[in-house]
Amino acid sequence: MTAEKQPTVSIGLPVYNREGLVAKTLESLLAQTFTDFEIIISDNGSTDGTEAVCRDYAARDARVRYIRQPRNLGLLGNFNFVMKAARGKYFMWTASDDLCEPEFVSELVKCLERDPQLALVMADLKYISENGVAVKVNRLDSIRLADVDADWEHKRELFFQYPGHKLFDCFYGMYRTEVVQACYLPNQIWKNLVFSLEVPFLAQVAVRGKIASIDAPLKLYRYYAESSYMKEAARIRLLDKAVRGAQIWWELFVTAMNSSLPLQTRGGLVFKAARSSLKYALASLVMGHKTVIPASS
Repeated sequence: MTAEKQPTVSIGLPVYNREGLVAKTLESLLAQTFTDFEIIISDNGSTDGTEAVCRDYAARDARVRYIRQPRNLGLLGNFNFVMKAARGKYFMWTASDDLCEPEFVSELVKCLERDPQLALVMADLKYISENGVAVKVNRLDSIRLADVDADWEHKRELFFQYPGHKLFDCFYGMYRTEVVQACYLPNQIWKNLVFSLEVPFLAQVAVRGKIASIDAPLKLYRYYAESSYMKEAARIRLLDKAVRGAQIWWELFVTAMNSSLPLQTRGGLVFKAARSSLKYALASLVMGHKTVIPASS
């Protein structure tokens, strides 16, 4: 009996009640020019037609693995599940309503194969509406491959700023599986608010290897009122921002100090995190103060 061949890439697709969009996401992945991958679908107990859609794709393509959770793991628990189930050399998450160009996986694999010091690589993103209309492009210019190669010590500091950069979208890039599985993604956080969750996670990656981007808009991110991100943004309060900000700063501090980097480097990362967090806290207080002053004052 021969051992089962492991795929080069594992794609984690956590899903919950996305029957109207998940088929397009799967079609986008199955149309990739790079074909040596597995898709791990973890259904968090969907109550609509999501299960039927996913099972149909799994029946038609052996690269698709469908797992229906016996209980809802929560959003983060579901993201953790697909990451831990990855068998490939490389791993990436994909949201159940996002798309990507046919060359997306291929281009990211090429970068990781060329440079063993790269822990994560991402492409630029096109933000699209629910109907697929282009809204804007997030260009990750600050971490291009050549610039990261030339001065990673300073580029790493970008991942210890909260907030202040557009690099959170790197979360949906391609990781070395051994790196991503060594990082910690909490199952529960304050009020289950996941905004800026990417910041402390990417910081963990940044102390383990380089993070870079390629100059090509190959990822399509849906940006619309009914998305999970937009729904959450509508209910965030000032207290939530303050608590989450404190949690994120603490995670950045712990990540820096627990890393194997030189002490001086760790201190610099902590300083960067503290300074950016203080600026954010002061800005939040000012904005919060303005919102309670009547316009006629």
